[in-house]
Amino acid sequence: MADQPKPDLYSLPISPPNYDAVGRFYIAFCATWSLLVFVGMGFLIVNRNNPILKIRGLPLSLTAILFLHAYWILAQLTYPVGLTLPVIAAYSVQYFFMGIWFPLGVAMFHASNTRFLHVARLQKQYTQSPNLRKRKSGCNGADTSWFCRFRNLEYTKKILIEIGLGMILQVILTVGMWLACTKYHPAFGLPGTELHEGTIPEQMIELSRGFEWWPTALWQVIWTWIIAPIMIWRAWGIRDTLGWRLQTIGCCLSNLHATPMWLMATYLPAFEPVNQYFAPSEWIHLSVMMFEVFTVFIPCWQVVRHVLMRRKAADSNAKWDTASQSTLRASSSLEWKLTSAAEKGLAIDIINKEMGDRLFTMNALEHVLKENPGPLQEFSALRDFSGENIAFLTGVASWKSSWIGGIKEDRVRHAFNRALVLYTDFVSPRDAEFPINLSSKDLKALEAIFERPARIICGEARSDPATPFSDDGSPIPRRGSDGETDTSGDWMELSEVAARIQYEGDIPEEFDATVFDRAQTHIKYLVLTNTWPKFVNEIQQQRRSGETERSDGTGMSRATFASLVTNFIHSLT
Repeated sequence: MADQPKPDLYSLPISPPNYDAVGRFYIAFCATWSLLVFVGMGFLIVNRNNPILKIRGLPLSLTAILFLHAYWILAQLTYPVGLTLPVIAAYSVQYFFMGIWFPLGVAMFHASNTRFLHVARLQKQYTQSPNLRKRKSGCNGADTSWFCRFRNLEYTKKILIEIGLGMILQVILTVGMWLACTKYHPAFGLPGTELHEGTIPEQMIELSRGFEWWPTALWQVIWTWIIAPIMIWRAWGIRDTLGWRLQTIGCCLSNLHATPMWLMATYLPAFEPVNQYFAPSEWIHLSVMMFEVFTVFIPCWQVVRHVLMRRKAADSNAKWDTASQSTLRASSSLEWKLTSAAEKGLAIDIINKEMGDRLFTMNALEHVLKENPGPLQEFSALRDFSGENIAFLTGVASWKSSWIGGIKEDRVRHAFNRALVLYTDFVSPRDAEFPINLSSKDLKALEAIFERPARIICGEARSDPATPFSDDGSPIPRRGSDGETDTSGDWMELSEVAARIQYEGDIPEEFDATVFDRAQTHIKYLVLTNTWPKFVNEIQQQRRSGETERSDGTGMSRATFASLVTNFIHSLT
């Protein structure tokens, strides 16, 4: 094979940069869009503690965007500076980016989107009574197989391990295909994989085709035409207020065209005039840009809107905080009651529209929390993904109402054990599924009282990230009536142990009925400025929509049609 003359493509000299009008456009567009993306990512990082962003898991999604954007930059520079590299080297770079870098970015991106479905599923537990919440399904990984230990890992770790295993296979396939193809390195390779005699344009087309490209094409098909439609189907019925569903569905839909258009641009001669200025991979990069729109720019806009909403709620509360609770209850302008069963208890009927911003007050929120927190609890869990906040507030209120005065040790110990359950369920970063958002000062104050008892009862719930399979943080197996381990696969969360085992150690002197007061006040204000305005706006919108539909018996009025369109748009957001 070494004696055969090399095709002319291997000796083709490099060309100077192409700075014509199209080349200048690509460079300017690449610089401008990249600046916007990086500014948006910086804005998200600065505001990472915002509730809209905190639950999303920014590190995974932004890392995916960085991987995808690096490949996007490479594609934009192909036209102006691509031919300044040797042709074989340029195509090899394109091959490895598309075979390894791009699939890794897409995998991480879809992994961050699956977190949406995971969080939505877990938040449903807050719509049930604590005694009816589903236990974690798993197995005692410490005593059985590595597979069981894997099942008991934290969700993000499992996703990253699965991605890692898939990428190992993808790297092996990509590198193996490249080594097998003689056209990339004439000195070695499988017979029949060399470049055939022909013109230079024909050989350049042949470089972009071949069996070595099919592993990455298969990877794209799996993600875009199998996994993405499944995610759309599973996410369609979720109506969150965070824009997370819009991001997930928008990204999945915007990526459907990419692989078919790339294949057609690569193999159909009709696309050759377009390919001179718009490379086949650019069809893929259109979806990358849409990923960035839905993952960076739309969350930025939602953060700004959320800040304005919080400011409005805070201003309204400050404006009307002189109104006492008794005045609110006595007001003839406001009536609180449950809606019909058809509305599934999700709403509070606010009759008088003239109440205006007086609804966005602490008095109104406290009234609902005391009288009937169920609709707000369901809304916060299913729509706002913050069900732990309302559950914590109602749990603390119930704990305080059951506090029995006196200094008897058994009463104090009973109160402490109930408080310990609240700590492990809602406060402890080690044990709580969704720890409430407390300042470091308040968290440390509660940890000083409850952390040591919690570790005695629950053990070390978190594993060492360096050795995730060597921990004792597996779910606790249930015991049957005969004391034997139940092998039915029903396992208790570690925090549930605190509700079943009584702490018998020393109770810290700092423990009293006010131990949760600071946390309660803080979370209540977070609910007032985050979940409560969304809840009130949701109820008012439902009432306005219902009144509009009832205003015309034919159902064909312009207002009714407009409300249907509005409802459809809101169903997407």
